[in-house]
Amino acid sequence: MTVMVPALPEAEVRAALHAEQWEYAFGLLADHDRAVREALDGVELAALPAAPWRELLERQCALLADLTLVRDETARTLARLGRDRRGALAYRTSAG
Repeated sequence: MTVMVPALPEAEVRAALHAEQWEYAFGLLADHDRAVREALDGVELAALPAAPWRELLERQCALLADLTLVRDETARTLARLGRDRRGALAYRTSAG
């Protein structure tokens, strides 16, 4: 039995993230998840060759690590903006 491994839209997801198109990136990942589930639906997993699926998993893990870095960087930026805003409001209140 031949089951095609759905292609991970890695480049498209990365491009969407760098363009701050979060919804589009998440949509691409959701579409890929759906394609993987459909490809494996009703398939005897033990009969599948492991190598292509292991490669997909490794690429998914690498993409997830990069997504985690972007998320953490975004969280730090938001925290810094929040501190700057509070500082500006405190200054305005004390100066006014």
